Amino acid sequence: MTDTFDNRPRRKALQLAASFLAVTLQTQIGHIAMAADDDFLKFSSYNLSVRVFNGGDFRLVYANSPHALAIGEIAREKTEADAKRAPGFSSGYTAFAGPAEMEWRSKDGSLLKHTLDLDSIFKDRKVLHHEDPARIYKPYPFSGGGPTIVIEANDHTVNVYMFTTLQIISEDPNVTLREAHRNCVLAYSKTL
Repeated sequence: MTDTFDNRPRRKALQLAASFLAVTLQTQIGHIAMAADDDFLKFSSYNLSVRVFNGGDFRLVYANSPHALAIGEIAREKTEADAKRAPGFSSGYTAFAGPAEMEWRSKDGSLLKHTLDLDSIFKDRKVLHHEDPARIYKPYPFSGGGPTIVIEANDHTVNVYMFTTLQIISEDPNVTLREAHRNCVLAYSKTL
């Protein structure tokens, strides 16, 4: 005579254990994904743009590349529109290339010099922005290229901004197009 064994209670226990394991793995993967989300807006390459207001004879050397603006003249005053304006000409870089050496004349004629350490200013390599991270389109967060670091001399003040245009998911679920939001965030400022 053959004994029959009822596998139903064992199968039920295995299914319960498998469900528990799946939930545990999904939770752990979720934590890994959330940790990765914290890093999705880090940058490894960037553009560099320079501008001058209320000053002249601006010279900057970065990565052995010279930049010069308003030579022999005093540049105009900065306006509110300038704060929202996209950077003009820029140069692309894949790594921080040592100090940025600047020299210019302020509006009152004072000769000013300053050294910027961009590697220190952007040590965590995070993109600066004012957006709700949950609304940023993670597969392709940038619209029109990555971040631009803007170095600005404004009279006696040096400012460093990060400018980005980010793709934002609409709050209206019926809208499938992404919005492009410009962000210009002050990262460093020093008055000499």
